Amino acid sequence: MVFPADCEACERPLPPGHPSCLCSPCRDAMAPVHGPFCDVCGVPLPSDQAGASCLGCLRHPPAFTSARAAALYLPAATGLNPLAAAVRSLKYRRRRRVAEALGGLLAERYPFRSDALLIPVPLHLGRLRARGFNQALLLARALGRHRGLPVAARVLARARPTEAQTGLPAAERRRNLRDAFVVRSTVAVERRPVVLVDDVLTTGATADACARALLGAGARRVDVYTAGRAP
Repeated sequence: MVFPADCEACERPLPPGHPSCLCSPCRDAMAPVHGPFCDVCGVPLPSDQAGASCLGCLRHPPAFTSARAAALYLPAATGLNPLAAAVRSLKYRRRRRVAEALGGLLAERYPFRSDALLIPVPLHLGRLRARGFNQALLLARALGRHRGLPVAARVLARARPTEAQTGLPAAERRRNLRDAFVVRSTVAVERRPVVLVDDVLTTGATADACARALLGAGARRVDVYTAGRAP
């Protein structure tokens, strides 16, 4: 009460007793991704391309059926939008409580089947040790609690460390992630619809590599759901 917490997106003081780590203006600014957008990967498209696939998905069709996000992730030159600021606070400032707030946003806008199995995109053990947690797992657990969906935390794993994806062009990202993921239990995913959960979708290379491993293990279909979508 004497020293109120700050919003994890804009760092302004929160009102006493505020129920979230995000202030109301920042939460309201996390608007849904409105169409038109690619019917596969969910990237925003020009207004005259409604119902179409983007050029990237036409050239390199991903293994996942569809990808959707709760809001746009905009790392603008003038400053991060609230969603991007919140995601970075979670990942790089290790503010784990942000996962609960973003998990609530994911739950409100959840567009997939009610019988899906949630699987977080895994971190390699070395990166997990350095960060201390997997932000995708925290988001998946928060989403699962809100929607009553099961979470399979250990089914998908990284088979090897990979170079950081940030800054790599799309083709390099795909090569970097080839055979990078393995499914530890085919029984857990066989004939099941899977929703792959992560913090942000950019080129979709990571989600594609994960989906290929899951489909190869017998998953019925794989959709992707992220807190943010980079345009």
